[in-house]
Amino acid sequence: MRSKKVLMLLGSYDQEQHRGIARAASEYGWHLDISLLKTFKLPGRWRGDGIICSLNNNDRLAQFVIEAGLPSVDLSMWRKDVPLPRVAADNRAIGSLAAEHFLEYGHRHFRWFALGRNPVGQARWLGFRERLGEEGLKVTQLAGKQTEDPMEVERLLVKLDNPTAIFTQSDLDAAWLLNVCLQAGLNVPEEIAILGVDNNTLICENQPVPLSSINHDLEGVGYAGACLLNALMSGKKTAEPSLISPNGVTTRESTDALAVADPMVRKALGYMEDNIQRSFSVSEIASALHLSRRQLEYRFRAALNKGVHQKCLEIRVKKVENLLKQTQESVEEITAMTGFANAPHLSRVFKEVYGMPPHRYRKANSSSFTSPS
Repeated sequence: MRSKKVLMLLGSYDQEQHRGIARAASEYGWHLDISLLKTFKLPGRWRGDGIICSLNNNDRLAQFVIEAGLPSVDLSMWRKDVPLPRVAADNRAIGSLAAEHFLEYGHRHFRWFALGRNPVGQARWLGFRERLGEEGLKVTQLAGKQTEDPMEVERLLVKLDNPTAIFTQSDLDAAWLLNVCLQAGLNVPEEIAILGVDNNTLICENQPVPLSSINHDLEGVGYAGACLLNALMSGKKTAEPSLISPNGVTTRESTDALAVADPMVRKALGYMEDNIQRSFSVSEIASALHLSRRQLEYRFRAALNKGVHQKCLEIRVKKVENLLKQTQESVEEITAMTGFANAPHLSRVFKEVYGMPPHRYRKANSSSFTSPS
């Protein structure tokens, strides 16, 4: 049987997305045509079986795909006006996850920052705002008359309440904003916490303050999009756009500071994080801080509106969730890594929080596609 010829036409190239497409192409035995990857000179006509693309604001690119009249899948939400089957990132979920990350660190002041305006960023902003709104918290955009003017942004930054948590549209925006913060003499993350998207290690890990970032599962998007294209080329119908969830947050120094005014509460939370692999009591934490248990409980209630044991359990369960989503460690191994008495105890507590046992949660939240459909 003749192998299908598929054109890869990414308006915004990403290596991880390419890797996902290539993995599916290998499994399906496609001839993956990447001839336009470098030159990007659109031919008058292209002969093949299908197109996998990532549309942006380039109208010529969108028109080329439409006029080709071939089964096509778009890997972006930039051009909702173009009627194509889509597999894309769940950008509202990305925004919601950013809010969750900052809330875990106790932040109460928030901003959104983007150097440019586009549909992807807008969806992230809405998800961020909506999740914070559920907690009765407000967030506004960090923008002046000239958002790309460092002096204008610096003027806005120095007026913010400390600490303020800023979610940015991408890692590039996060790096740009970090540079402005440092030039203004602002401490990151103690005064300004910064979170990006994409987890581009070449950007995030090579900054004066390494950047925390949301793991945007671009490989999963590319792979799932290629699987959908293969189904379309086989004559199957498509349904609603398929959205791929983000795969957790990689925490680095730019957000890794607890936004709690009470220094004793900060120290207690640090003690919990440092000793998460073992069991310890509230009295042990209080003793380490030279406080009575009653004093420590009072300060937690005042700062976080919850007790010490409750907060400790939240930290342990959140760690379990991250390990389930980001590793292949067994529940027994995760139990040992998070200080629960035994696996049944972990499973019981986890189910109370997430509504399902760990094994089912891992399966339901896996963003890795392992076999073609």
